[in-house]
Amino acid sequence: MSYQAIKFQREGSIARITLARPEAANALNFAMGEELHEVAQICASDAGIRAVILDAEGKLFCAGGDVVSFAEAGDELPATLRRLLDSFHPAVETLSSMNAPVIAAVQGVAAGAGLSLLSSCSVVIASDKASFTMAYTGIGMTPDGSATYYLPRQIGLRRAEEMMITNRRLSAAEAVEWGLINQCVAANELASTVQSLAEKLASGPTIAFGRTRQLLMDSFDNNFSQQLKAEEEGIIAMGRTRDGLGAVASFKNKQKIEFKGE
Repeated sequence: MSYQAIKFQREGSIARITLARPEAANALNFAMGEELHEVAQICASDAGIRAVILDAEGKLFCAGGDVVSFAEAGDELPATLRRLLDSFHPAVETLSSMNAPVIAAVQGVAAGAGLSLLSSCSVVIASDKASFTMAYTGIGMTPDGSATYYLPRQIGLRRAEEMMITNRRLSAAEAVEWGLINQCVAANELASTVQSLAEKLASGPTIAFGRTRQLLMDSFDNNFSQQLKAEEEGIIAMGRTRDGLGAVASFKNKQKIEFKGE
């Protein structure tokens, strides 16, 4: 399958989505939004995909939205933004709610929509050369792409608002300290670190991974009793899966546990 703004490939049980507009700083345009939505749906619907790597070509991870096209839209800017988000937002929602965990590899600047996209991933690992900034208010805009949902939960309301109204740029080391990303590694170790984690997660209990993420997200809206009930229903549901049944039996019999993602 051919794409204009991204690359998509399958390596066994691991899928790789690569932002591929390096000549335009991997800025989000119509094609990228639509293609991200399409491959997100593929990843969510294919039970054989048990981990997803999100990376980018070039020196920058993603500079945000394609501001040049925004300027060219003139008075049609509202319609342009709506068309873009009609595909980008469903892509983000699908990537953040499917069973297969998404691991982001960030080699350079992640700004605006690029940072928003990262906030919805399960794990973010960055090169020590990477940096992170919101950038939206710098052009008189407000955040999109799930940033106002995930960032307050990940780094706290105070820090999220600071990033959004001052456009403070965080180094990779600062991003780890703030809880914005999981890990900072040397640039030459980024690819191997991400690949190793993807292989580990791809051999895990995929359905349980997805249900765990959903429990975590729901915990911000549920009261204590509701969350306990959700946990009860969750673990009971896992007891009906082949992975759950098989792993418990293997543990009892002192056998190696092998998950199938089923």
